[in-house]
Amino acid sequence: GAIGCQPHNASRYDDAAERVILDYLKREKCLLWGEIGLDYHYDLSPRDVQKNVFERQLRLAHEQGKTVQLHIREAHEDSLEILNRLKSEGKLPKGIVHCFTGDWETAQKYLALDYYISFSGAMTFKNGTAIADAATKVPEDRLLVETDAPYMAPVPLRGKRNEPAFVSHTFAKLAALREKSPDALAERLWANSLTALGIQ
Repeated sequence: GAIGCQPHNASRYDDAAERVILDYLKREKCLLWGEIGLDYHYDLSPRDVQKNVFERQLRLAHEQGKTVQLHIREAHEDSLEILNRLKSEGKLPKGIVHCFTGDWETAQKYLALDYYISFSGAMTFKNGTAIADAATKVPEDRLLVETDAPYMAPVPLRGKRNEPAFVSHTFAKLAALREKSPDALAERLWANSLTALGIQ
C-alpha cells in the first residue's frame, strides 16, 4: 500500500491529514509515501501550496525512512530544485518517479538522485517517442514498469479503462525497445520492485 497527499489535493493538506498518513504508514504493508509531487497541468491547488506540501511530505518521509512515489506533471524544474536542495541538506528520501513522462535529459536528473524511473502506458503512445527513448536508456537496475490504472491504457487498449493486467502490454513494448528477452527483463524488474519497496 501507499498513502500521501497527491498535488491536486494539496490545498486540503493539514495537520489532521498528516496524522492520518503517519498512522497508516505504521502498518506493515503500507510501504510508500505517495503519490506526492507537483502537477502544473491541472493546477487544482495553487503552485506555491503544492510546493510547500510536497517539501513537507518529503522531509517527513525522510524522517520516517519511507520511500516516496512521485507524481510530477509539467513541473520537473521545480520538483528537481526541491529534491536537490533536500539532497544537499542530507534530507532526501529514497524515491520512485511514478508514470514518468519526461525525456532522457530529465530522467538523468532523477537518476542522479538515485531514484527509480517507472514507465506506464504513455510509453506506447504515438506521441510518446521521447518517453520511449528514455525507456531504452535508463539503467536496468533503476527501471520499473506500471499501469497508472485507471488511466493511460497502453496501445492496443488506448481509450479503455486501464487495469493492472494491462501492464503486460507496456512490459512487452519495453522489452522490444530494449531488445531484451522478456523472461530476463521480467526477472530484473521484479527484483527492482522488491528493492525499491524494501521487501525482503
